[in-house]
Amino acid sequence: MTEPHQIADDPFAGTPAAAGDPAAAGAPDDAPVPTLVAASWQQAEAQLYPAVTERPDLYQRIVLLVRRTVDRLREQGPATSALLAAADRGGELVADVVAQSGISGAELDLDLVARAALAMRYREVRGEQSLLRRLRLIADARHTGRSWVTLEEAGHPEGDPFVPYHRLEVEVATGRALLVAANADDDFRDVHHTVQLVQVDLDTGIVQEPRAAEPSSTFPDATAREAHASAVKAAR
Repeated sequence: MTEPHQIADDPFAGTPAAAGDPAAAGAPDDAPVPTLVAASWQQAEAQLYPAVTERPDLYQRIVLLVRRTVDRLREQGPATSALLAAADRGGELVADVVAQSGISGAELDLDLVARAALAMRYREVRGEQSLLRRLRLIADARHTGRSWVTLEEAGHPEGDPFVPYHRLEVEVATGRALLVAANADDDFRDVHHTVQLVQVDLDTGIVQEPRAAEPSSTFPDATAREAHASAVKAAR
């Protein structure tokens, strides 16, 4: 559930921080899982749920087993290696959940249930790892005496209709932050450049809207956008 004033869909969850910053490298155990492995987990979700829409009883058991399995996976913390280890014994993990919960596993492919649970937990893990990276970057900026630090950055700064640009910068003393973006218009012929003032919770790394939320400012190009961002950062 989204906390009050928290941005519901954090646009930077799982997004890498700016390249070249040593603090952005992250912990040794927060790399993404191999692409094919992640794809197999997502495919399990696509196979599992639509197949039982005409069997409400079976659907309910699937949902409960996936959720209980995700609960078990959460106990391992936000580590990529823990998910990969769990994947090696996915069917056994779900069988354990079946035995402990009393939820029947009849007519179910337990390996498929496990992979669907891994897909759900992996999305959570990427978000958790992103927040931890933000906190490490903020701590490093404080240690080195920087007042602002880029927490996340992806895309082409000049703007590309087919490659959205997003950057999250935060003032490490206050949590005051800027969402800088360049996104395509409805026709994918031009780019809208925007800057929005938000807030980063310095204890959790979560991006929040200020209580007195301001609309994002729009600019004709990247130069004007960056000039405005610099002016906001310089203001006190």
